[in-house]
Amino acid sequence: MLAKQVVAPPNKSGIKPLFADWEILKHGPEAFADTWSVEVGPPPARIAVASVEPGDYGFIYQLDMEFPDGKPPHIAHFNSYWKPAREVARPAGPPRGTILLLHGYLQNRNYVAPWAVRLAQAGYRCVLIDLRGHGESTGQHISFGAFEAQDISQVLDDLQRRGWDVGRVGIFGVSYGASVALVAAGRDPRIAAVVALEPFSSAEKAVPELMRAAFAAKARGISDRQFAEAHVREARLAGFDWAAADIPAALGRTRAPVLFFHGEKDAWLSPDHSRELLKFAPPGSELTLAPLDNHVTLPLQLERLAPAVLEWFDVNLHP
Repeated sequence: MLAKQVVAPPNKSGIKPLFADWEILKHGPEAFADTWSVEVGPPPARIAVASVEPGDYGFIYQLDMEFPDGKPPHIAHFNSYWKPAREVARPAGPPRGTILLLHGYLQNRNYVAPWAVRLAQAGYRCVLIDLRGHGESTGQHISFGAFEAQDISQVLDDLQRRGWDVGRVGIFGVSYGASVALVAAGRDPRIAAVVALEPFSSAEKAVPELMRAAFAAKARGISDRQFAEAHVREARLAGFDWAAADIPAALGRTRAPVLFFHGEKDAWLSPDHSRELLKFAPPGSELTLAPLDNHVTLPLQLERLAPAVLEWFDVNLHP
């Protein structure tokens, strides 16, 4: 049962994602210039894709956090605004480049829409992807990168057929999406730069750590041995090989430098995951630790992190 739950598609699980009722998520699609789907596989799935084009969105992002001593951070105020895509005047020249954005577990592309608008306002064409089994994408199982990395390559093939520039693309991912991005970078040389927010170094370590911290009731009574046995069964159930989702090995194959961010207060996925991955990352990769942020708050720190993210893509996509 545990193994089935781990590789089950989250969009069929019935588990409500965090902050699903936020108004900001409902406004995400307003920034989409176009939406479509890409048939991928094997195994077959239909991947939902959206684009956010360069332009002036009148972007406003307001986040006020409180960090009380001995207590989890508190969101005192959170709001964001951007013009709908139909009202945005696009620049005359070509985009500065193409950046793919990948959301976290249980989430969908709307969660990274504010990041896409911020990057698009800086001149980048952004492509937001519902990973298989998430959002509007189909798929019978998730695979922690084994299938998803191939899906991303096939989305890039689709963009190339559309005449888009995919010679040197950037990829931005959060949590599960960050780890998938690292596997994809090891598979596809078109990915020239990665930004990874709070990734995990392996699913074998991450699943028990995350479940015990974020889903304590479900994880109660599950031993380390049972988690390890389930880990083996997960690949068998979904039909993949864990070697295809080996993140350190993928980092050893890519030349795309990685900018890691991790919250030091992250109790869901320890910052040790990013510290470990940095050891395998290509030369020029960097890790920035946020001393007060946890797994929830770090991706929300858009305005604080955006200058470094933009500089990373500017430098590494335009050598």
